[in-house]
Formats: sequence, structure tokens, C-alpha cells
Amino acid sequence: MLKLKKTQKVAPENKSNKEAITNRPQGITAKGNALHKIGGVALLTVLIPALLGFAYLALLREPALQEQQVDRVASSFALQQATNIHRLFARMKIRVQSAALSPLALSAIASKSESDLGLVEKAVLDYFPEVVSLRVIPIGDLGTADFSGGNRGLRNHIEVDLVRRASEGEETAPEAYQFEGRWLTSMAAQIKHPRIDDRWAVIIITLENDQLSRELESLESASGKFTLEQSYIGVDGKKRRHVIASSGSATAGVNTRFADVPDTPWRVSFSPSDALLGTLSINRTPLYIVLALVVLAAIVSASIILILFPQKLATEIDRVISASDQKSPFTLTIPELVSIAKQLRRATLRALRQSNSSSWDIPTPEVETIESPGPDPTNPLLQSKNIPAQDDEVLDLDLNLNADGSGAESSAGGEAPFPEHIFRAYDIRGDAQTELTDELVADIASAIGSIAGEMGEQSLIVACDGRTSSPRIKSALVRAIMESGRDVIDIGLVPTPLLYFATKHMSCRSGVMITGSHNPADQNGLKIVLNQQTIAADGIQQIRDRVIAGSFTTGNGRIIREDIVPAYMEEVLHDIAIAVPLKIVVDAGNGATSDIAPKLLEELGCEVERLNCHIDGRFPGHPPDTSNEENLADLARMVVEVRADFGVAFDGDGDRLVVVTPAGHIVRSDVLLMLYAQDVVSRNPGADVVFDVKCSRQLSKLITRHGGRPVLWKTGHAFMKEKMQETGALLGGEFSGHMFFGERWYGFDDGIYAACRLAEILSTHGESLDDSIASFPVTVSTPEIIIPVADDYKFELVEKIVNNADFSSGKVTTIDGIRVDFSNGWGLVRASNTGPALTARFEADTQENLEIIQDEFRAQIALIDPEIELNF
Repeated sequence: MLKLKKTQKVAPENKSNKEAITNRPQGITAKGNALHKIGGVALLTVLIPALLGFAYLALLREPALQEQQVDRVASSFALQQATNIHRLFARMKIRVQSAALSPLALSAIASKSESDLGLVEKAVLDYFPEVVSLRVIPIGDLGTADFSGGNRGLRNHIEVDLVRRASEGEETAPEAYQFEGRWLTSMAAQIKHPRIDDRWAVIIITLENDQLSRELESLESASGKFTLEQSYIGVDGKKRRHVIASSGSATAGVNTRFADVPDTPWRVSFSPSDALLGTLSINRTPLYIVLALVVLAAIVSASIILILFPQKLATEIDRVISASDQKSPFTLTIPELVSIAKQLRRATLRALRQSNSSSWDIPTPEVETIESPGPDPTNPLLQSKNIPAQDDEVLDLDLNLNADGSGAESSAGGEAPFPEHIFRAYDIRGDAQTELTDELVADIASAIGSIAGEMGEQSLIVACDGRTSSPRIKSALVRAIMESGRDVIDIGLVPTPLLYFATKHMSCRSGVMITGSHNPADQNGLKIVLNQQTIAADGIQQIRDRVIAGSFTTGNGRIIREDIVPAYMEEVLHDIAIAVPLKIVVDAGNGATSDIAPKLLEELGCEVERLNCHIDGRFPGHPPDTSNEENLADLARMVVEVRADFGVAFDGDGDRLVVVTPAGHIVRSDVLLMLYAQDVVSRNPGADVVFDVKCSRQLSKLITRHGGRPVLWKTGHAFMKEKMQETGALLGGEFSGHMFFGERWYGFDDGIYAACRLAEILSTHGESLDDSIASFPVTVSTPEIIIPVADDYKFELVEKIVNNADFSSGKVTTIDGIRVDFSNGWGLVRASNTGPALTARFEADTQENLEIIQDEFRAQIALIDPEIELNF
């Protein structure tokens, strides 16, 4: 019960206030019966739980029971036929092996005579009327199938591959394929002579898939449709299926169920027919009758109550009107009318005051305010411009907003005085003190925040490496991003791959990494990700133009701190499996990987020897550039001394790696990529592998030989990631040491993860790293050669070389600089994206041919610009 205090008044007129109120001003009308609606909603709120109970029974529970019954029956049908298919091939395999051990077959295998083998094939084929062909292929002295006389009558590469794998002792599964417009299935098995150890053969049989369709026929022909499906990996790396046999008739849908056929890449699907579904349906009529009765009772009850409620409400309103100018207190039983009563009393007193000159004592009624709860503090990223603190690390900027709360546009305009060369092909980089000033960093951050906001990205992740200039740049960057109206998630000092990982793992898809990468300690820069895309030349140019225009949004952003390291380590540990513990030397170069890389490898079970594994932005151990082999001398020495399985060096921010073998040899990145490609493509035939123009052409040959597709592309981590996404590639790599795994990982360059994958490969294959790369073709090649050229001239010079040099004796590629492939080697000259230089590299089959190729490049460049000092 709520009470209103009376107000004391002195009124000269004896006029009923009730009359004054009930005589409404002209223009006020009543529309609809709102009281009935409100009362109806209140009553339905009480009755809805009861109605939902019956609705649950009728609409959810009974359909769920029916669905369970359909699921049980359909799954049983699919499993039965999958078992039948499995038994068919199991029996056929036993029959084939029995026939192969007959005296006639053993004699032919022992002799390896073509005529004897032909007789065996014909004789055995008579015992297999369901088979369309049978071949017996001897295994040569080297333990592989003998195809010296051609393809032995095999139809295609699928049958050839079956025979090859069976000859190597691999248990093969039957495989189906289309041949001359019909589906066939082949299976192969190795057979050994029981008394002569070196007499082996592979027997391969083929049958038409009509046989499989007949096997799928059900005793009840109207029960539904069975299909036998074979899985395969498409060129885009996605799993796909072919229907290789079918029986019956029905439409696939939500009731289709599947069962895998053991020891095959097949599964059986069963789609029940309408007739079968009809027999499994449950009669819901009784439940609908009960539901109708409940609804009827609810309507009757609501109608009765709705008649009483308006009467009670009318009584309460009359009391409010009657007591609005009375001195005595009154009570209300409907609390929602209290505010109306207060407002009505104010209005009445105001009207009476205006009608006479008497004084009134009008106390202001006290109003209790119930504050609504604030935003959910556990989900800060969902609240625009209102992110609560985590770990008491909140910086709140009090900024001006428009009336609607949106960010205001400011336009400074004019030319911004900054060095043009810091805006590079795929990042922003320059001298930390003289070029990346606080003012310029703030403008760049404002541009990034403005562009992100226009893309619908409210939050940005920010991280930095361990350089001494990074904290200052980060402070200016964070403040400016928040002043642009964006929120910041600070993940601290981490390697660059962890920023990329954060954009995949967290709900925020954009971020900025403050890092100078492999550049000297006095350099620094920004790598930018917007909507999970590392921006390249066009995006960098857009930021530059926005800085010059000074057109930035403004707003009030907030900052929180997050620790991404545990999530990253957990995901890598879940993905990588080390079969045999390895001993690894880690040279972090005093960079951002100093803590996480050794710890992660130890968590994987490896023994780790640390070198330069404490973060120091001055890089006292050696410069952070892993492409300079002089910086790897200590690592190579230590690997040999401690007898490690391999050594790995990371650059300043951990997106590059270089590997050293147990013998102390530096593995160039294109050779390392061969090892990765051999592993990835072997599991994913037809997969694309992207690599840059600086890589050996032996890499392309290896990828093709293992069934992959080589894709040559521009140098640069942003360009590589764009190409990998475009092609759906499962692997990519640059000669500089960036490795990109699309298989099992996210496709960004990650030196730490690449080191873990190498450990997995070596521990699984059981070979040393030296032995693993010894099988690759040996060529004579140079490391990456740096030719100093002014930043504002390097691109112009390369363009002149491309347009005017005459390399008619070779194949010219100009996607990035100029690469010329000759019959005996190749050469490359391009403009560096990261420094004032040209980069060059050469490879040939002999030292003599290498010098010939270098001479030709020297001669052509001298014709274009004789002043350039070439150091090759």
C-alpha cells in the first residue's frame, strides 16, 4: 500500500476539482481499451507456463520421440548396409589371397614370366565372375612394382597408386573412380611367395559398381534410398564426396543417416521414404485435444478476470481524481497509479493557482528512484564506448561527443610534414626517434582508428615487441586510437604471431603490432591488421592519405588488458605431437620470442638450450636480422657443441625463423620449405604451395613431384597472406624466413609454430635434419644479396631494368622486380620493401653457370645505370 501526503490549500471557490478534471480539454480522446489489453497480458503471463507445458508435450517432446525413432531406424539401416559392403570386400580379399597362393599362381610369381602371369590372371579370373579385371604385377628387386613394360594394363593413376602403395607394404583401401562413363572400384593386395623371400607380387582386382548397388538393395524395396559415398580432398583443401553406388528411391534430407564402412574412405547414407516415415509417425490427436481444452479454459478464465480488473481500475482512478485536491491522505492498491496521482495533484494545484491569487503550500513529493543495472562487466567488448576495467587497468578519456553520442569529424587538412619512405609496401617503418615521433604516431593511429570505425570495427588489439622505443610509441598509439572513438585491447609485449592469433581467437578482428621486425634496434614500425587482413600497399596508402588530410573521427574509447599467451600455447600444444623428444637450441636474439618459444618447446617435451633468450630491446647478442648469416654463427657453434637435433633463430618479433642442422649448417628457407611441402602435400594431394620470387626453382619441382601445385608470388608477408587466402593454399613461405601454414593453422606467418612443426616432422620420421635435406637436389646458390640504393630511387631503377634490360635467352617474370629463369639456373633483382636497397639472388647447377648468370645481370644493369655499385 502506497500513501500520498495531502497538501494544504486555501481556495476561494467551492468548485469540485473532480468536475474540472473530468471535463477534458478539447482534443483529448480515448483510443481502444488499453486496460483490457494490460489486464489480458498480465493474466496470460500467469497462464503461459501452463500452456507451454502442453505445447512442450505436443510440439517438442512427441516430435523428439518420433525423431529418435526415425534416427534409430535410419541409422540401423545405414549401419547394416555399411556392414554388408565391408563384408563383401573382406570376403573378396580372402578369396583373392587364397587364389594367389595356388600352385599355379606361386609358380608364376616365382618365375616372373609374363606368359605365366597372364595364364594365372585368366585362371584366377574364372573364379571371380563378379570381377571385370584382374592383374598380377611382380615386385622388382628394389621392392617396388615393376612397370618396366608399360602400365601393366592399369586404367589410370588411381590403380597405379594402389599398386605402388601395396608394393611398399601399405594396407590399401578399395577406391572407386569413373572410367569411360561408368563407376569402377579397385582393390590391391601384396602377396608373398611362402618359400622364396624375394618373390613378391601385387594383385589388383576391379569390379563394376553395379555390384555395390545390388549389395545396397534392401529386402523392403520401398524403405528408402541407400547411397555409397567416397570422400576425397578437393583442390581447395576441403573435404568432398562422390556418390559411387546407390539403390532405392527417396529424397535426402534431415532424416538421412550415415554409417562409415570400416577400412575404406566410404560411408553409406540412408534416406527413409515417405512410406517408412509414415509407419514411424506418432498420433498426436489426443494431445491436441488436451491442448485445445487448456487453451479454452485459459480464455474463459482471462475473460472473467478482465471483467473484474477494469472495474477495480476504474474505482482506483475515481479515488485518485476525487482526492487530488483533498486534505486527507488516501491509499492506492495499484502502485502503478502513484506517479499518475502525483502528477495529477501537481496539475490540479497549478490550475487552481492560476485561477486565483491565493497562496498554496505545495510540497514536492519525494520520489524513490530505482537505478537500472549497468552493462554486463563480464563482456566488455559488447559495450560501445563503455568498456569496464579488467585488472584495474582502465584509462578513461573524457572527450567531446556529438549530441547523438557519435564521433565528430575534425579536419586539420593541409600537407603533413613526415618522411614519405616510412609508408612501405606492407607496413610502416622508420627511425624510432627522428621519424616515428609522438605526433606522427598519433596521426597514424587516428587514421587507423577512423578507418577501422568505418569498417564496423569498434575494438583494436594492440601489442608491441621489446624495443626500447616501443613503450613510448605504444602510449601515443593507444591514446590516439581511443581518441578516434575505438576501444583498445592491450595484449602487452608479445611476438607478432600472437597478435595475428589474437585476431583469430578473440572476438576482435583488428589490431596493430608495434615492431621493427628484423631491423636494427633504433628502427621501429607498425604492422596493421583490419578485419583479419594484414593490410598491404593500398591499405598503407589509405592511412597515409588520411594522415595528410587530417580527417579523423573523435570519440571516447576505453582500454582493457588481456593475456593471450596461455590460449596460444594451449592451441599449439593441442595441435603439435612430438613422437620422440628432441634437443633444440633456441636463439631468440633478445627479441619478443625470448620467453614463449623455449617454454613452448619444453611443454612439447623437448630439451631446450637457450641462447640470447632474455628480452633486451638493444639486442646485445646480435642484430635481429636472421637473414644475415653472420648473426647465426653463435647458434651454429652451440648446436654442434651440445649435439642438438637442430637449432632455430627468430627475428626481433618472431614471424621469421632460420634453422641450423646438427652439423652446424644453415638451412636456407626455400630448402626448409621443401621439407614442409613434402610433409603437407603428401597428406593433401593437389594442395597449393605459395612461395616468393627469391626461392629456388627446385622447390617448384619438388612440389609438383609430390602432387602439389607451386604458386610463385611477390615477396612480402602481407602479399603472401593475400595469395594464400585467394588460392586456398595449405602452405606458404618466403626466402626471408616467413612460413605460413594453412593446414592445421591459421595461414599467418609464425616462426614459433613453424619451429614446432619442424620438431614434429623430425621426431615422426626418425631422420636427422641433415639426412632429411640431403635427398634434395644440390645446386649452387647465393644468399640474399643487399645492394644499397636510395629509397626514393630503388623502385624507379627496377622499373628501368624491367623495361629496358634484354634477357631474351631466358624466361622473364616481373611480378616482383625481374626474375629470369635460364635452362641452367636463374637470377633475380627486385626493390626491397623494407629498406633502401635492391635485393638480388642467383642459383645455378654449377658454379661456372652461376657466374655466367651474374655476369649477364651485371652487364644489363650497367647499361641502365653504370653508377650503381653491384656487390655480386
